[in-house]
Amino acid sequence: MGTSDVATGYARALYDLAVLADAVDATDEGLSAATSAIRGSVDLRAALTDTSVPVEKKRDILREIFGASVTPEVLAVVTVLAERELTQSITDVARIYREHAERERGIVVAEVTTAVPLDDALRASISDKLAASLGRPVTLREQVDASIVGGIRIKVAGRVLDGSVSTQLESVRQALTSATGGVV
Repeated sequence: MGTSDVATGYARALYDLAVLADAVDATDEGLSAATSAIRGSVDLRAALTDTSVPVEKKRDILREIFGASVTPEVLAVVTVLAERELTQSITDVARIYREHAERERGIVVAEVTTAVPLDDALRASISDKLAASLGRPVTLREQVDASIVGGIRIKVAGRVLDGSVSTQLESVRQALTSATGGVV
């Protein structure tokens, strides 16, 4: 079984547990927090991946760090991953869990690329307009890419809405090249 198959299995099991506990959102938040903490701490990651650290010690470390701040379901899955030496899979588990939860709740994911980070007002405006247009809730996955110069590129529901300055400049360049017989 490959790493992505393992992550998918854990993510789906975690989703099922979260549904039973009526804690899908809290589980998503807790899983994100645990993932960030593990990725962000060299010492924590080393302790969880070190095969010489006993399983009981790993459990204690995870309980101490996350016990009060994440759902029991998140703590259980992260602990099992650490016990089975699959700590490196937590990022994939978190991503797959979120995607599965969004699909199950009918949430559309829009990939938004801008040259600079969005502020809260613009983020809310984009989300509201997309939700109204699609008739379903929308979650934004934001990416900053300075190469688009300005404007915005949105990938949603199989379509690309490209209002980036780089694309507009390329269109002008092509139009000028065609109009002048290739001299630009």
